[in-house]
Amino acid sequence: MSNVDGANRSPFTVLKHSQFRLLFLGSALAMVAFGMMQVVQGVVAFELTGKNGAVGFVSLGQGISMLFLSPVGGALSDRVSKRRMLVLSQACIGIMFGVISVLVITGAITIWLLAGCTLILGCMFAMMGPTRQAWIGDLLTGPQLSHGVALQQLMMNATRIVGPLIAGALLTLSFVGTGGVYLAMAGIFVVVEAVLALMQATPARKKAVPTSIAGDLKAGVHYIWTTPEVRLLTLTFAGVVLAGFSYQTILPGYLENALGHPAKQLSLLFSTMAVGGIITTLYLSSRPSLPPTSLMFAFGAALAGSILLLAFAPGFIAALLVSALVGATSSGFQMLNNVNLMQLTKPEYFGRVMSVTMMAFGLNAIVAFPVGLIADQVGERATLAGLGCICFAVVATGFLASTRVAFRPTAVTAPEA
Repeated sequence: MSNVDGANRSPFTVLKHSQFRLLFLGSALAMVAFGMMQVVQGVVAFELTGKNGAVGFVSLGQGISMLFLSPVGGALSDRVSKRRMLVLSQACIGIMFGVISVLVITGAITIWLLAGCTLILGCMFAMMGPTRQAWIGDLLTGPQLSHGVALQQLMMNATRIVGPLIAGALLTLSFVGTGGVYLAMAGIFVVVEAVLALMQATPARKKAVPTSIAGDLKAGVHYIWTTPEVRLLTLTFAGVVLAGFSYQTILPGYLENALGHPAKQLSLLFSTMAVGGIITTLYLSSRPSLPPTSLMFAFGAALAGSILLLAFAPGFIAALLVSALVGATSSGFQMLNNVNLMQLTKPEYFGRVMSVTMMAFGLNAIVAFPVGLIADQVGERATLAGLGCICFAVVATGFLASTRVAFRPTAVTAPEA
């Protein structure tokens, strides 16, 4: 790919890179399925028990596996074939969606079985997530990398509209229901595997001195902790995800108990969030440069404020409008953090650094359980207000720490298209 393409302000120029184009297509299809899961999993858990805590409990197993296995997934993606990693992990995800579908359709599903299945899904997410993100870093560099991450964020927001809308539409059909939604998600992953089969094989990364996975993990932790800018960005991201993204757990209960709307309308909230995220991503990707800290922290503070606004939304329409702001601010923060992390990280550590972001989402899924229990006791609005305050404290702490850190992007050789 030429430097002219890399300097172009449109993020879509990176689709000229054939391998990235296939990776992007497979990721988009997978994210559609995950967007569907975000709706149907919460609906199944809430309908089984009628409790916010149950929604969080189902996410608990997924969070535990992502927390402890994401570093392993990151280390493996830095040393073995990335395509092989994705083939195996995505095949398992498709199979698990099929298993849950059978359990729901036959009426055998229980909250414990659902939680057990999400535990296995979390293990596969821990393998898949760092690998996909690190593969982007292998394919793209410089402005191309910024555009690639921006396009991925844009895709994630678009699928947050498409996925929930598809799930919501299928849920309204009595002959489909939640079991049919899971079956459709399994079918999507059959196509994802077919797309991945078209990509070129990725060789294992050669090392001058052979190392063990444990040694790679230790080296990754040492690199993150001794590189101030990488350490700051990873810790800030983890804190914001932990506090600022936990609102999703209580949205089914928020709809029913605070707004008086059925939990199945969750897809509408997610869709408006995605619209806000798309607008923000398009704006940021058109900028000639991305400030390393100031704009990122501004989006983080705005996310905290938007969660507070959601806590006090007087009705459903107001909640929809605020949800667009939540989506815009969370997407802006996540995109800026990811771009700067990958620009500041040495290529040989891409997988291990990106695994920290997966660990953050794993922690978020674990915290979802106590957050749901708290919401059952004090109410959804009070819980949202508390999350907004904690998120703002994390952002403020990170911003103060950033004033003492110098951000110097890592120079790498641009890849061939």
